[in-house]
Formats: sequence, C-alpha cells, structure tokens
Amino acid sequence: MSLSKIFATVTLLFALNINFLPLHADPVPIESIDEVITHVRSLRKTGVKAKDIGIILDCHGVLTRETQHAPVHTLKDNILEALNYFKEEGISVVIATAWDNLDGVVQNAIVELGLGHFFDVIPDQKSELEDFSAGYEGAIKLRGYKNGRVVALKSVTDFDKIPYFRKKIYALEVVYPEKVFSHIYGVDDDSYNLSIIEEDFPSTRLSSEGCSLTLFYLKTPVSDSDSESSADSEGDQLYSGYRSE
Repeated sequence: MSLSKIFATVTLLFALNINFLPLHADPVPIESIDEVITHVRSLRKTGVKAKDIGIILDCHGVLTRETQHAPVHTLKDNILEALNYFKEEGISVVIATAWDNLDGVVQNAIVELGLGHFFDVIPDQKSELEDFSAGYEGAIKLRGYKNGRVVALKSVTDFDKIPYFRKKIYALEVVYPEKVFSHIYGVDDDSYNLSIIEEDFPSTRLSSEGCSLTLFYLKTPVSDSDSESSADSEGDQLYSGYRSE
C-alpha cells in the first residue's frame, strides 16, 4: 500500500472514532465558579456562540456552601454573579443532583435562596417519578425527577440497585431534547460524580454529534467544610439520599 493510501486510511479511521477517544483526562481543579466564567469567555472569543454552550451544575457544594444536609443553606461565593452572567449571555444551564428527593433540593436549596427563576422551577411542585430517554436515538433509558431545569437521573437497569441519581451528564439532553451543543461544561464538588460523567459521556447523543466536554472540580474551602460539620443534625431529616464525598 502506498504512503498516501496509508495516510488516507488512518485519517478515515481517526474520523470515525474521534468521538470515542477520551476528550479530557482529569477534571480541572478550581477554587471558584469565576474560573468557569473565565473558560467560557475564552471559548466565546474563539467564535463559539452562547447557544452552543451547555453547563451542568451540581447543587450542594457548587451553588451552596453546604455539601450535605443542612437546615439552612448559604450561597457559594460569586454564584449569583455567575448565574446572572450565564443568563444574560444566553448560555443553557441545568442543575443535576444526585439526591433522591428533588423537591427537597428545589424548595430548601434553590427556591429558599431565590434562584428559582434561573432554572424555571415551579415552587411547591410535587415531582413525580418519570421515564426519560437520552443518548443516540434514545438508547439510554433513565428514570428520575424533573422540575424546570433541575433534574435527578438514574439508570433504569440499575434503578433498584443503586441508591444515587448520578447520571448527571444526561441532564442537558433531558431538559433540551432537541438541542445540539458543541461544548459542555460540568461543575461538581465530588470527584466521583465527575468520574461517572466522564465515563457516561461517550454514550450521550451530544458526544455522537461531536460535542466536547470539560469538567471542573470545585474544591471545598476549609471554612465551608467547618461550617457544614457544625450544621444542626436536624438537617439530616430534610432529604434522604446522596452525601457528597
């Protein structure tokens, strides 16, 4: 085989398999949500349109200082400015939580902090368990809860075996089933959640359509860790479900 034919064959194979290659190795460690805004602004300067960018945020530990159950929630530093920026730019943002009580998350951590309008949530709504489809041609079957642009998703096949709603990468497809994004950012304070997002990403419809993924690991400041450890144990009764590692 001539050199030109070998090159053409390798190029074709690369093109066919590019979406199955690891897009990113380790999540980018960040101290603040401001660093995500910096990344987004840099991306926009390259000509990427706001409508082509999707962001998946965790709730506890990213929106709030508290990473586990707490009777009172406080906003993370600069999160309000970040949400205003994303909204003004027209960037699609969803919350994907691993908690099994979505209504508790919505009422006690989102509505309580005045963030409901950012995510189209309906206060006091009783969320019902729903079935969703995601992935290429709807091949991924999920079950979970949804209120506006806040979702908790779990695999149907593992629904009775795995207690946590950790299928976060499919949140954008569930909220925007027809939309195509070229760039997705995932922000979480739990490295294990991020590893699952990376593991599941090749199975998403967006990946099959050439979307790229960037993950951010938002480290919890020592002061935040101290405050959550002193939270009243009454908070444990607010939700049942996932605790951040």
